[in-house]
Amino acid sequence: PIAGSSSGKSPANANPHRASKLTQKLVFLPSDPQTKPLLSEIDEDAHGYETDAGVRMREHKSEGERMTKAERRRARYRRITAYCVAEGLKMKFLASFLKREHNVMPRVFDEALYVMYHLPLLPGYGPTVNIRSSVPAQDRHLSRMSEAEENGYQGTYFGTSASETPFSLHDGYIPSSSPLENLNTSRSHPETETEAETTEIDEPSIDEAPAREGRADKARALERERVDSENVAEVVFFAYGVIVFFGLDEEQERSILEDVEGAGAIRRKLPEADWEVEECHYAYDPTIAYPRIYNDFFTFKSPSHLLTLSISHALAQSTLLAHYESLAHAIFADPRTTSIPRQLASTGALNLSRTQAMRLTGRLFRLRRDVVLGGNVLDVPELFWSEASMRGLYDAVRSYLEIGERVGSLNDRLVGANDLLDAIHDHLNNNAMERITWIIIWLIVVAIMVELGEVIARLIVHAT
Repeated sequence: PIAGSSSGKSPANANPHRASKLTQKLVFLPSDPQTKPLLSEIDEDAHGYETDAGVRMREHKSEGERMTKAERRRARYRRITAYCVAEGLKMKFLASFLKREHNVMPRVFDEALYVMYHLPLLPGYGPTVNIRSSVPAQDRHLSRMSEAEENGYQGTYFGTSASETPFSLHDGYIPSSSPLENLNTSRSHPETETEAETTEIDEPSIDEAPAREGRADKARALERERVDSENVAEVVFFAYGVIVFFGLDEEQERSILEDVEGAGAIRRKLPEADWEVEECHYAYDPTIAYPRIYNDFFTFKSPSHLLTLSISHALAQSTLLAHYESLAHAIFADPRTTSIPRQLASTGALNLSRTQAMRLTGRLFRLRRDVVLGGNVLDVPELFWSEASMRGLYDAVRSYLEIGERVGSLNDRLVGANDLLDAIHDHLNNNAMERITWIIIWLIVVAIMVELGEVIARLIVHAT
């Protein structure tokens, strides 16, 4: 069973494999208002963008974006956490277990298993099961998911064209495709207030009443979705051993991990000290002009299980890649590995026993095997080729997590691993040839001694 209340690599102490953990990188998620490159001159506490109409907009950082991760934990922001705990999961067995014991309805999306838990979580049915989902009061979530899958990933992230979406300009403000355009509400929250930097723009003469009513209806619908989202949590299981949690605290996440392990749904569990954990936080804000990621804080307009799937795929790939990076770092930082170039430079030979050389070779081969077999996992998943509406969001999160650059860096390190393998093989071959050479030399010496003994014996016999 899983022991303790914290992983071997806690989110706070995990080694940062990507620069965006430290540099407070900002990435904009696909959205209607952001259709031109961002301007470079942006205030320290503001995000900026320019619309098609030439209006420069400025949106201030939210409170959560300015916090550190420790401060967000204390403020109890909702978590997005990815755990790399095993080399694989038994997906069919896991789906049946979750449906039977956790009272959920798993949905399969290629190599991903999506599960929605209704809060609060209840004790499990049996003594060996920690938790189960509450029974939903209404079935709105299931019908909403089916409708979203039929229509594709649309709405606040992938809006309609400009000809289909009426808008107006008021004192430099542009209503985005999101609802809740109540200016009084937005002005009462200065952290998300949108400012315009143009002064005079001709106001188009269009009737705004139908558009305003439509936005109000959409606002009410999104507000209902936001309230409903506070009563649910989501988990996405991946066949390659990564589990991504949305909206659960650490104790609840550990309870689910323990249930999954106790059910026997894990293939080749990793030692807990070798777990990789990625922790982010998120919030919903329908008043923002566009969704974004900043400082490992996701700000969304509205909930969607397609949104969860897109982010989970990118985050799971990043966590698996971090596991490979940790393996590579452990191998290349090993004193025996670092001594190889130094020994070759100073003596021209390696001072490694055959056992040590074979162990190091095995670790390097295993790293190459894992990365080669996991290379397909780190490519764009098949889901985003068949569901093109989700591809833009996945690419944005993948860019933020720097997956492409990190894969290239890892491949460069594997080239160094090949050089080390060649040096070790040469060392082993030289040792083997040297051993064979000495065996032959000693056999020749023994043969000479035998012949010499026979000659001496014959001389003694003839002399007598």
